[in-house]
Amino acid sequence: MSVSSTETSVTIRAEPIDAIRCRFFVNRVLDPDRWAYFHERSAASGSPLAERLMAIEGVTAVLIAHDSVTITRDGPSGVPVIGPALIRLRRLIGDARAGADSWPRLGKQVGEAIRGHLATGDPAVSDAAHAAMPTSTALADRVRQVLDEHVNPVVAGHGGKVELVEMKDNVAYLRMGGGCQGCGLADVTLRHGVEAILRDLVPELGPIFDLTNHAAGTAPYAPGRSGRSPLAKRG
Repeated sequence: MSVSSTETSVTIRAEPIDAIRCRFFVNRVLDPDRWAYFHERSAASGSPLAERLMAIEGVTAVLIAHDSVTITRDGPSGVPVIGPALIRLRRLIGDARAGADSWPRLGKQVGEAIRGHLATGDPAVSDAAHAAMPTSTALADRVRQVLDEHVNPVVAGHGGKVELVEMKDNVAYLRMGGGCQGCGLADVTLRHGVEAILRDLVPELGPIFDLTNHAAGTAPYAPGRSGRSPLAKRG
């Protein structure tokens, strides 16, 4: 899905992450080489782009990073997201039919808000909002806790394990091992299952990269693969 404007030469490309999250890539820098996460309207106060986005009905959280915006919207019927995320992970281990749903209506409003902000020339995020963000070390600790408590107990039943290799800013680098390495569903499981749980519980996360050398596993499914594949682009 893409939204463009010939008048302002602003192009926005939307890439749904899952049913409640979508990342919007912009051909303009929004917040140069920095990131900030907003989980409620009061937190967005003083950050012009965040204020515009949080004012959209249905938007519950916003992550602004360099040239992208990640939107989180209301889940179905107010049900906590972590429940469906765990169910999704369990299904993906043996069933790859889960997928992200569409974002046409909300996506249009997000695009309008971004273009409207860019027309003002104002900063997207305040210095105070940047200063309030957690450190890479704090994020890494939370990611490891989620993997230990919510992910690995599930994949361990299939002989697998997921570990955090490195955290740079809010970018996570993961590796799958054991029965996961070389499994034909590993890429799908990591993208739609593990990523969903991590984003539910560590919503400040930006891109998540898979460093697994799947071709070296017991059942490689992509010979010649580099072993460094992004689950999501920058932001």
